[in-house]
Amino acid sequence: MQAPSRFFGWEKKRLTTETIALPFDYGCFIVKSLQVRTKREELKKVLRATIAAYDLAIQEPALAKKAIGKYTRTTDSETLDATYKENVKDYALRVPYVSVAGLSSIIDFRAEATAEAKKLALEKMFDNSLLREIQKEITTPK
Repeated sequence: MQAPSRFFGWEKKRLTTETIALPFDYGCFIVKSLQVRTKREELKKVLRATIAAYDLAIQEPALAKKAIGKYTRTTDSETLDATYKENVKDYALRVPYVSVAGLSSIIDFRAEATAEAKKLALEKMFDNSLLREIQKEITTPK
């Protein structure tokens, strides 16, 4: 049994990527540029499925929380609500573009162990062209 946090003179505060100003990209897939050129349609299918999953999670919070509970092994509604808010409501982008800020945070982390990671040219490390094509498909009337 845990004593109430007010007993010790401190409050429970949830740390989130927002409260610690940590950029975090969701839906980032790592593939070689050759695969982007030769397997474009297959990769777009995977990305479309990812977007559909985000749409479902956003439209059906109860279903998303059920899945979160299954994989985090919790039934605590406060934890499920906070996890949903953090991972779906606040941060999941419908079309999960990679950002320079998000990629930069990954590189900075890797550079702690491998200094050469800092020498990488970020702008050459990602390609949002497939997502831009899908974005056009989504927004262009048929």
